[in-house]
Amino acid sequence: MNRNVWKPTSKKAEAPSRDGSSSMRTSWFDAVTSFLMAVLLMLTSMVGVLFLLWVLLPEDELVLTEPVTEITRVSVGGSATVDSPFVVPTKQETMDFRTTDLATSVQSLVSAAEQMAVDEPTLKTVDPAGDDGSGTIGRNGPDQSGDADADIIPRFKRWQIDWKANDLNEYARQLDHFGIELGVVGGTRPGVDLVNEFASNPRARYLERSDDEKRLYFLWTRPSPLQRFEERLLMQAGVSTRDRQILKLIPEELEMQLATLELRHAVSKGHDSVDEIARTVFECVSKGSGYEFRVVTQRYR
Repeated sequence: MNRNVWKPTSKKAEAPSRDGSSSMRTSWFDAVTSFLMAVLLMLTSMVGVLFLLWVLLPEDELVLTEPVTEITRVSVGGSATVDSPFVVPTKQETMDFRTTDLATSVQSLVSAAEQMAVDEPTLKTVDPAGDDGSGTIGRNGPDQSGDADADIIPRFKRWQIDWKANDLNEYARQLDHFGIELGVVGGTRPGVDLVNEFASNPRARYLERSDDEKRLYFLWTRPSPLQRFEERLLMQAGVSTRDRQILKLIPEELEMQLATLELRHAVSKGHDSVDEIARTVFECVSKGSGYEFRVVTQRYR
């Protein structure tokens, strides 16, 4: 009995190359195809990135400006004409703009400058650490510097005091040393509130008629850190400064002392009379256990 015997068969193995390696290698077709696919993929990516940038980035807005009015008629010569909405002044109006003479023009300019100096005096704001001085300028008060008819700038217009204080306590000691009182006027309260003895226990008193106060006084014309010190001292005495003006009231003895210092300084500079003085700036400096005033600058007329 014949039997069919099934036997597994296999491919015949390829003969190895001479150097013993396999004969399977990448063909030129496969290499060219791979390079073209890589280039196509790169180009596709670049196009996609550019498209996203074009979609996402905002477009620049077109700014339209108003067209400039152009001159329609210009005639060169003695009768030049230009179409313009500007109204040319007449000869009489032009003459009204002119000043009569140079002296009048200079006098008007000097008067305006003097008025500005009186209305808005220059002040230096202060560093409480004492690096700079704080100016107060007298704006009112009595003046006994000479005859009322004499050509003398009043003390409350020509005097300025610079203060230096490291803290609130030092400023209080300075005020007490010179016997200076702080006054508060204005607002809804008539009269004037007066406060003194700041370094120990501030005491307040009330003067019903402000006209009865005849002392020379100074006030702040611009904000200063030392002004905050004064507000705190007045608050400790129970005096409100809301919507009110703070004054420094100078005793008569101190006023005479300042007048003597001013005149001595002027004489040392070759000026024999106070009528030649336009501005005197005093400075408060420490001396031993107390303080004193000195003339730091003086301007003459």
